[in-house]
Amino acid sequence: MAQLRKEKLKMKKITKIFITGLLTLIMIAGMSMPAMAATETELTDMVSEEMTANYLYTELAAKFPEVKVFANLAKSEMRHIAALKKAAARLGLSVEAAKPADILIPETVEDALAFAMAYELEDIEMLKVLIEKEEDAMLKRVLNNLLKGSERHYNALKRVADNGVENCVCNEDGCTYQNKVNNRSKNGGQGNGQKANANAQKGMGNGQKGQGNRNNSGCTSNQCKRAQ
Repeated sequence: MAQLRKEKLKMKKITKIFITGLLTLIMIAGMSMPAMAATETELTDMVSEEMTANYLYTELAAKFPEVKVFANLAKSEMRHIAALKKAAARLGLSVEAAKPADILIPETVEDALAFAMAYELEDIEMLKVLIEKEEDAMLKRVLNNLLKGSERHYNALKRVADNGVENCVCNEDGCTYQNKVNNRSKNGGQGNGQKANANAQKGMGNGQKGQGNRNNSGCTSNQCKRAQ
C-alpha cells in the first residue's frame, strides 16, 4: 500500500510539472507571435482604393482646373499610397497587385464634387472596418492617419460644393472662404449674411443635383469600377 501511494504521488508530481511546462510554452509562444494585422488581400484592396482616388482627382484636376481642391487631393492621395506600401513592406506583405479601378469621370463640376464626396465616404468606411479589427499598433496608427485625411478630404469637397468654387481657396489642408461675406456668414454675422446664405443654398442645390444625376445613372463608386 505504501508503495502504491508513493507511485500515485510521483505521477501527480510528474503531471503537475508537465502541465506547468505546457502552460509556460503556450505563454512564450503567445508573446512571440506578432499581433494580428490586415491580410495581404485587405491591404492590396486598400492601396487600390487610394490609387483609384488619386486617378479620380488627377483626372478631375485636368478637366476642371478652376477647382483647385482636386489637384491638392491628388497629391494627398499619393502620400496615402506611400504610407500603405511602407506599412505592407514592414509586415512582409506584397501589394504589387494593387491598381486603380477604371472608373467613369463625371462630366460636370457638380457631379464631380458629388461623386468625389461619395467616394471619400466609401474610403472612410473601408478604413473604419480595418481599424476596428487591427491589432498591429503601427499599422493601426497609419490607418487612423489615413482616416483623418479622408475625413478632411470629404469636408474640403463639401465646403466647395456648399459655397461655390469661386468662393473657396483650397490647399492640401482643405478649403477656406475667399471673401468676407462668407466668413461673416460662417461665424454667424449679420449684414450680408443673407447673400452668403443664398450662395451656400445654391451650392447645396448644385451638390444635390450632382448626386441625383449620379443616382439616376445607377452608378456608385463601387459600381463604376469596371473589371480590373
